[in-house]
Amino acid sequence: MKQLSYKMFLTGLLVILTAASLSACGSKQEGKSPQAGGQFSFTMMNQYSSTEPPKADNSIIKQIEEYTNTKINVTWVPASAYNDKVNVSIASNDLPQVLMIGDTKSSSIINAERSGMFWEIGPYIKDYPNLSKYNTNEQVLKNISVDSKVYGLYRARALARQGVTFRQDWLDNLGLQQPKTIDDLYNVIRAFALDDPDKNGKNDTFGLVEAEDSGGAGSTGLLGFQTIASFFGAPNQWDIQDGKAVPESMTKENMEAMKFYRKLYEEKLINQDFAATKVNKQQEQFFQGKAGMLFTTLDFVITGGNELKKANPDAKIDIVSRIQGPKGEQVFATTGYNGMFVFPKATVKSEAELKQLLGFFDKIVDDQMLYTWTWGIEGVHYTKGEDGEPKITDQTAYANEVSPLKQLPTYDGALMIWKGKGETDNKFRTMMKENEAIAVSNPVEPLISQTAVEKGTELNKIITDARVKFIMGTLDEDGFNKEVEKWRSQGGDQMIKDYTELYAKQAKK
Repeated sequence: MKQLSYKMFLTGLLVILTAASLSACGSKQEGKSPQAGGQFSFTMMNQYSSTEPPKADNSIIKQIEEYTNTKINVTWVPASAYNDKVNVSIASNDLPQVLMIGDTKSSSIINAERSGMFWEIGPYIKDYPNLSKYNTNEQVLKNISVDSKVYGLYRARALARQGVTFRQDWLDNLGLQQPKTIDDLYNVIRAFALDDPDKNGKNDTFGLVEAEDSGGAGSTGLLGFQTIASFFGAPNQWDIQDGKAVPESMTKENMEAMKFYRKLYEEKLINQDFAATKVNKQQEQFFQGKAGMLFTTLDFVITGGNELKKANPDAKIDIVSRIQGPKGEQVFATTGYNGMFVFPKATVKSEAELKQLLGFFDKIVDDQMLYTWTWGIEGVHYTKGEDGEPKITDQTAYANEVSPLKQLPTYDGALMIWKGKGETDNKFRTMMKENEAIAVSNPVEPLISQTAVEKGTELNKIITDARVKFIMGTLDEDGFNKEVEKWRSQGGDQMIKDYTELYAKQAKK
């Protein structure tokens, strides 16, 4: 019955999304004849998280098409439904020529790669100058590989993106310095909650606003947990100790990070409903001046700063990322990518066509196009001053027309320093680049445990639920450890065995 229900769900979802897929279905036939009027044409499926999907007449798309002599037929699917849509497309073999994969470690994707559904592109990347520059990080290639083969063109992202965002004007009001240690961090959070940082004479703020993070095999229970855990010296999800894989949940550093959050919760320095707070609500509370700090990506200093000033033009925002902990300064590394593009053999019929597609992706991250991804179109999104430096002049148009299109290139220019971007913008870029030296990677990220593929999300939920309960005081330390034992008995020990053996095998190569 469960299998039947799942098939019915997939069928229903396919029907619901058919309207969104019409352009892909129609353009798939175009893809059979890539050269139309001297212009290369291809189909793609990609996700969007903006309010509306990018329009076909978007000025950035038009510029890309003109610059590359290419017609792009994109089916845009809401991010919330994207992974399901990918699974439906793979199951029905209704595939575009370029498919963006968000959940690269899902069983359906790994099985599709192993079955030969997609082109192996690893050997080709070196032939393209810009892809060679931005898409050949050895660690990231390992992270996306399956059985040591690279099937996707990853969308590069900064390895060390996370940090602490806070109200600098509140710090100034309270006469406090920016935090440099874990104790400093606690003291700032406490002062933001209890010492009337906005000087309105009311006890109406809390120090840190958090949000739930409960979905998927890599979730931690609350969004900022991994940031705090890294400050305490915790491993990045897994560690290798004496040749054996050890999950973060079984380390003393994990417990110290949980105790830090528990203290914040008990003293009401953090929003008490964090376990039910979505990220958009979290950010809204920060923008409205209800909280003075959140843990998020460093580039939030720009996007969040713009939103904050809409509500309070006098507000000031700033960031830190290096906090001194028991093991010195340490941040956790991301996987280094945000999804990847794969090329199905069912629709990309020849090596020549594959090379054309790779050539397109190579061209849209050359220097001229990176300038476009950064600034948009001159006269529409930005203008140049007398010194020749650009400045974004229409933030709304930029947010609606440029930012959503950053789903297309394989590099978003996150680490590039642009003089016209200003001191704050370049500050976060510099931070991300410099923090790579102290970023701790997940050592088992490149490894594929069949247990993790089949049970990873279900098993991780045991830990995330227990972590939230510990922070909220409904579990003590012994209770949390019992939940870890439950995790071990229901498949965790097998995951430990899998990763230990796979890591040892990889080390011998």
